[in-house]
Amino acid sequence: MTPLSPFAGLTYDARDDDLVRYRDNPVDETLSRTVRSIVDSLDEHRDEVRRSLDEDDLDLLSVFARRRALCARRDASLRAVSDALDAYALMPLEHQVPWESWFKATLFIGRDLGLDLDDAQQRFFESAPEKSAERANVAFDAMSRIEVIAQCHVFEVSTSYGIGLIETTVVRDQGVKSWGGITGQPVSLGQFQVAYQPTTNLAQMGVSVADALEATGLVQCSSIRQDQLVATTFDLVTSGSYIESLGCLSFFADGVDAQPSFAVNVAEVATEEHDDMVFDATDLAAELAEAADAIEEQAAVCTGPCLVVLSALPSFEDDASDEPIDLTPFIEVVAAVLDIDIDTDTDNDNDNDNDNEGTTPPDAI
Repeated sequence: MTPLSPFAGLTYDARDDDLVRYRDNPVDETLSRTVRSIVDSLDEHRDEVRRSLDEDDLDLLSVFARRRALCARRDASLRAVSDALDAYALMPLEHQVPWESWFKATLFIGRDLGLDLDDAQQRFFESAPEKSAERANVAFDAMSRIEVIAQCHVFEVSTSYGIGLIETTVVRDQGVKSWGGITGQPVSLGQFQVAYQPTTNLAQMGVSVADALEATGLVQCSSIRQDQLVATTFDLVTSGSYIESLGCLSFFADGVDAQPSFAVNVAEVATEEHDDMVFDATDLAAELAEAADAIEEQAAVCTGPCLVVLSALPSFEDDASDEPIDLTPFIEVVAAVLDIDIDTDTDNDNDNDNDNEGTTPPDAI
């Protein structure tokens, strides 16, 4: 008979894994006490708990560990660091722990707060499964070579919600040199970490857009994550499939009461120079927004070097309409919160001029 999970009945809300629009949840404190008591118990009890964990429990522990890492950074809490490491120690299998990202990021945050890494390593060694304990030694040893949190495949942002953390996208067997915006540039293959070096506060722009869309009561927005601009979004074909940007974030807006659902991309492009010609970032953003806006079931606006693209998601409901989804009401909400003047008189049919006169710079949103 499978033992009952000690986490039965404990759940997070859908958006609680958003570490940008972070909000407190009392479940954190309950899990903190439960996880600590299990780790402090006898080996036999910990093993019994591991056998009882199902996929929902593992997801719960993963979200809890990431939230505690962020809590440690926001509140300078060593207890939160310990909570995150204890949660990873309860994972039954080695591959279930994100060693190269959140585990190292947790150690990095703890080290900055004065965590005794030797004590933390010993506690993990004594409480984790054997293979995980051995793998953790590699992560602890690596801390002597890690100087910034970005080396942990996690980067920090600051918004109206306070400090946030986002996991970096690592792409394998993709071009390490993008084709470069609209202008075209050859690619070479390799493995790389997707860049996030915007000159604007792109995370705040994403937060402002998500909050404004939710304020309509028509959609619920998912967590904000790093992403890339897909070339086909702009009716472009490239050898690398993606358009180079200084940073790109995305989330989903799930329609409420038969409203449409759509993906939201917020990105900043860079000024480019090819063959002694300079392509200004503001002009590139305007051209990309115009190209995206011209495609059916999409809508886009730009401000300075940044653009926001909405792309409708298919509905699989039996009563779904065959008519194209019009995202004009939602792009108007985006334009309003970003103070962008747009022309929507022609129902989103190529005439969105994305007029940027008098717009608020993205980093001032």
